Amino acid sequence: MHGRMINPARRLESLPGNSSGEDKPFLRLPLVSVIVINFNYGRFLRATVESVLGQTYPNVECIVVDNASSDESGTVLQAIEARDAGVKIIRRAENCGQTPAALEGLAASKGPYVIFLDADDLLLPCCVETHVFVHLSLRIHVGFTSGDMLQMSGDQIVLGTEHAFNRILLTGRGIRPRAVRAYQHESGGAWPGEDFNRHVLDTIRFVGLTNQWVWAPTSGNCFRRDALCLFADNPALQNLKTGTDLYFCLGINAVSGSVLIDAPVAVYRLHGGNIYSQRPQLNHVLCYEPGGAGDSNANARAVLADQLIGRADRFVERGWIWIHYLWLLWRMDCKSPDPLLPPWKRRSCVAAALVKNYESVAPLLGTWPIKVWLALCLVPWKVISSLGKKPAS
Repeated sequence: MHGRMINPARRLESLPGNSSGEDKPFLRLPLVSVIVINFNYGRFLRATVESVLGQTYPNVECIVVDNASSDESGTVLQAIEARDAGVKIIRRAENCGQTPAALEGLAASKGPYVIFLDADDLLLPCCVETHVFVHLSLRIHVGFTSGDMLQMSGDQIVLGTEHAFNRILLTGRGIRPRAVRAYQHESGGAWPGEDFNRHVLDTIRFVGLTNQWVWAPTSGNCFRRDALCLFADNPALQNLKTGTDLYFCLGINAVSGSVLIDAPVAVYRLHGGNIYSQRPQLNHVLCYEPGGAGDSNANARAVLADQLIGRADRFVERGWIWIHYLWLLWRMDCKSPDPLLPPWKRRSCVAAALVKNYESVAPLLGTWPIKVWLALCLVPWKVISSLGKKPAS
């Protein structure tokens, strides 16, 4: 069952020139799957779902994944079902964290574009339309777009931009004026409509390889499904409770890039219970507790290192050559959060993953490039010399 389809999809008229006399298939705008992840946000949930159903874009499905909430969420979801039968609702029997819930919603969705929406956030009416217009206008086919977010406390907008996002926009990096061609979908009436701001293309920035967070939070991002699928089958994700956006954004950007859209597309609601931005962002003053409850960023980075190396066959020789891929691994390396590991494994998650997966990655990256890479990471020579001779320690 699909989620609710918002408004009839606009179609191209039958194309001329079909010698068989039969109409060719209609061309439709892509379906966008908005997956709402909820845990005990029943007080916000109705407004969040309404923000999805009120999109100006004509082809959206809405899926709500409830993570075994114990508040009024059940009653709110029943009311949503009664009013909007097309909204698909998934009720999980146990709260295993944000990431497993997101993956279950992804599996139930159909669209080639996906937005993960936190149940305490809101989409602005033009959110989906803006993301799709940018994606379809790009000459460089990135894995996701990230739009800016307003910050709201109570019922008041208190900030108009997002801090990490601004770090790129304040520089001159990422401007590629010839990398876009404004898309127009002829459908009897052109899409997007006359009221849509096509100048949004003048604001975009391309993001290069980075291991730092430079995007909007979860709800501001619109992913290509095929990009998500490169990383969604990692078994370790079932144990990653939070940090879902960091895992997907860092990984997808590393292999296919991303784009920042300098226009607000969503609203980040501040209510005191947020993991990040628990207070309105203030320059040079942290608004969350690093390493505190719910902060799984270090785990997310370690899990990403495992996926990049364990599934290297997806990337090497399919767009990446070995030397560039080793450079990517160098840039994406991180420390392990596990204090029980040997020092060299704690120092480099990528080195630990390369040693663990040596037999499968050596044919792709080469024996000596891997061993030189490990030596540069100060992996003990005893460990390096044993590779290819016996099971790695």
